[in-house]
Amino acid sequence: MLQSSLAIYRYELKKSFSLGTTLLWICVILFPTILQLLINLIGSSLPDEFTGVLMVGMIPGAVCLMTILSSMAPYLNTELEGNTWPYVAVRPHGRTALMLGKYFVSVTRSVIAGLLAIAIVMPTLNLNESSSPVPLASVKPVVNAQPLAESDLQDAAPTGDVNNLPADLQQDTALPLWLALSMLVVLSSFCYSTLFCLLGTIMHKKPMILAIIYTLLVEGVISMLPAVVNAFTINFYLRSIFLRAMNWKLTDLPNALSFINDPNMFSQATTFWDLISLTVLCGIFLLTANALLRNREYHVGETL
Repeated sequence: MLQSSLAIYRYELKKSFSLGTTLLWICVILFPTILQLLINLIGSSLPDEFTGVLMVGMIPGAVCLMTILSSMAPYLNTELEGNTWPYVAVRPHGRTALMLGKYFVSVTRSVIAGLLAIAIVMPTLNLNESSSPVPLASVKPVVNAQPLAESDLQDAAPTGDVNNLPADLQQDTALPLWLALSMLVVLSSFCYSTLFCLLGTIMHKKPMILAIIYTLLVEGVISMLPAVVNAFTINFYLRSIFLRAMNWKLTDLPNALSFINDPNMFSQATTFWDLISLTVLCGIFLLTANALLRNREYHVGETL
């Protein structure tokens, strides 16, 4: 089955870089840069947090999602309408090999598109350099420092807990924006490909339309609700991981981002457990899609 999946992966990946598909793919990749250039042309100064949220919405939330939507959602519909499904269905493990091969094609194209979009858009961003983390080792001693009083020395003495240190002595562990975006691109590519794989298996007759409706309703609206139900969405964990990676505090966000100041909209667990939750969700999506694909009967050329 592994060899069959790799064969399908190589064939479908080469096939996906046709002229028309590649031109559309490039336009999607350039979209965040064009939008950022228009913002720079207006000359408006945006907070770094707003720029980061905008890039998350444009690259993992638009570039990657559109790439996955066009490649993974109609994976089964293409075989049914192209009359190639009988040749796949009669082979041993042919259905699973088809699903896995197209799944990795979707992940590959999404990761490449997201990383290229980050590389192109980063030189156009007007980020505040003073907001970058400064390691403690790079802080230069003050030459003409005044001696501290004994009471001041006692207040500044470490007690073994880093949270008790003065705010200006706490080390900032925020990741650079490009690195946090790259991490989110990889995670969203793997996770959303499993989601659209399941949606393409269940709703194979009109996969693109139904997948868009589901994404807007569940990943867009329900994931933003401050309720327990948002824990069953991928967007909930991805934005929580990004918030910790950038070391942002909800109380420090600008007024333009006040709509996400509710702590219930973010995971209260650690990044490790968020990754475990994403792995469980993706495993459920893939196993369910594979079970449906192997046990359902599909008719060649069926349409609505």
